[in-house]
Amino acid sequence: MKNNPNLAGQLASKKILFGGYSRFAIAPVHTRFDAVEWFVWDAEQIDPVTCLPSVIAQEATREQAMERVAQ
Repeated sequence: MKNNPNLAGQLASKKILFGGYSRFAIAPVHTRFDAVEWFVWDAEQIDPVTCLPSVIAQEATREQAMERVAQ
């Protein structure tokens, strides 16, 4: 997946829901660097600042991000 630094912070594709009752979401996000990063959000952990699901993983690949959730 190609990164576009001009879109840093925006999704590079749609979120994919997984886990019991779609607890988690994973998606690639454009960065200001060389490559997209894969983020995982947890709907059961709410960020106190944004009041949105917390980011629980940020990794270079989808596999690494999914592995973090499995731990």
